[in-house]
Amino acid sequence: MKIDLRKLYILNKIDINEEVIIPEEYYQKIDIIKVSPLKVKGNIMINNQDEIELNVNIKGIFILPCAISLEEVDYDFNIDLNEIIPETNKKGKFELELLDILWENIVLEVPIRVVKENLNTNNTSGKGWELIS
Repeated sequence: MKIDLRKLYILNKIDINEEVIIPEEYYQKIDIIKVSPLKVKGNIMINNQDEIELNVNIKGIFILPCAISLEEVDYDFNIDLNEIIPETNKKGKFELELLDILWENIVLEVPIRVVKENLNTNNTSGKGWELIS
């Protein structure tokens, strides 16, 4: 998700209403099976201190493994992000890549563990596993 900084400095504000797909390599090494396409809505603007300010709402679904059965569990998230963008995030002189900034904030919403609703915890075996006492 790239923002043209030339356009931003001319308009002072750009509205954002996009669907963003997180590349699989972003979540391969953490406990996420899949991330749905994100709905990102809000704006990016130049504030009174000439800083780039990002104000967006991010909605999506993580698919996570159940802590007990390892079955897939959908976990909805909804984040309001209000952040000043540091100068180090600017790629070259004319564009700003927002995907890394979005991901840094999204990954903070991943719960430590989830348990599938209506899971029968009396099970002593399942697909490919069994409890040994």
